[in-house]
Amino acid sequence: MARVDNTGGSGFTVDNGTGLVVRTKLNQIIAALSTLNQGSGTPSIGVSAYSYFVDGNTLKIQNAANDAAITLGDVSLTNFGHASLSASNTFAAATIFSEDVTLTGASANIVFDKSDNQLEFADNAKAEFGTGGDLEIYQDGTDNHIVSTNGQINIQTSSTENSIQCIPDAQVKLFYNGVLQVSTSSTGIIFADDKKANFGGESDLSIYHDGSNSYIDDSGTGNLLVRGNNIELHKYTGEDYLKCIANGAVELYHDNVKKIETASGGISLTGGAAANITALTDGSTITIDMATACHHSVTLAGNRTFAAPSNQVVGQAGSIFITQDGSGSRTASFNAAFKFVGGTAPTLTTTAAAVDRIDYVILSSNVIHCAVSLDVK
Repeated sequence: MARVDNTGGSGFTVDNGTGLVVRTKLNQIIAALSTLNQGSGTPSIGVSAYSYFVDGNTLKIQNAANDAAITLGDVSLTNFGHASLSASNTFAAATIFSEDVTLTGASANIVFDKSDNQLEFADNAKAEFGTGGDLEIYQDGTDNHIVSTNGQINIQTSSTENSIQCIPDAQVKLFYNGVLQVSTSSTGIIFADDKKANFGGESDLSIYHDGSNSYIDDSGTGNLLVRGNNIELHKYTGEDYLKCIANGAVELYHDNVKKIETASGGISLTGGAAANITALTDGSTITIDMATACHHSVTLAGNRTFAAPSNQVVGQAGSIFITQDGSGSRTASFNAAFKFVGGTAPTLTTTAAAVDRIDYVILSSNVIHCAVSLDVK
């Protein structure tokens, strides 16, 4: 041990004495100084504020209050200037990194780079957190890894607001402003109610469920195009609604029974075809809106004129049912758009509650061929 004692003087002080005593004291002081007062523990003699000493193999400096020592490093290591610690060495809490520091383990290096004040991990060197390494962060030379060996991973913007949750053997959850938006499950991806899968921006195309109904919302630019070799719409239990067959028919179903399908020559119909009969508004002039229905009805409460119909479509056909009111004796005249056999408009049956029918086909704009059935009963 290279520490002084009180023989021949107190501490580093040399008292007057015989040559041997003085020489022995001086040799002790020189040995202590040359070894930084190396020994075990804090020296009891010769230590003051800011003085260095070696405790075992650890270099220490006494603090300003001279009441505690600050650990600087292990002088037994080969690169003390850039302190190198093996896996069995640790820094005390008060360790000062005055230079670059390299921590060497069995297979990896960790470097504290003083120039940019950051801790650098070599490939496969792991930063571990929690007892037994519950959380590991490392780079394997190609990919980056955040590994939870115990518990889920939460990425948060505050102590209470989640952004991402990764739950072991279960879900990944994504949040916006702390509110759950999307999660995974064993069957796929789950969007919370009213949370939309948006395409082409937030307003072009959205798919979502509002808690009661499901929506495909195309409110953006362009058309909604559904493409496929064969496209089918089904009830979730398998009941058919619609089939679009490549190079073939389009089929429509009612209660899982096919009713209408397209064919190379037109349309094939199974069962009857029904069309609504729209009641016209009675007035001195009656104008039929052909867009509302094929069949129309009106009860005359006075003498009327039928004007040229609006929204005529070539090829549209149907019937007009004309009924006398309870008084009867009502007459009707017709615009030149209505064409009758022989060019003569019919005289309606004037008996109270009598019904006449005009069957029509639109040949061209304002050319409507008509056939009249009077007093149908």
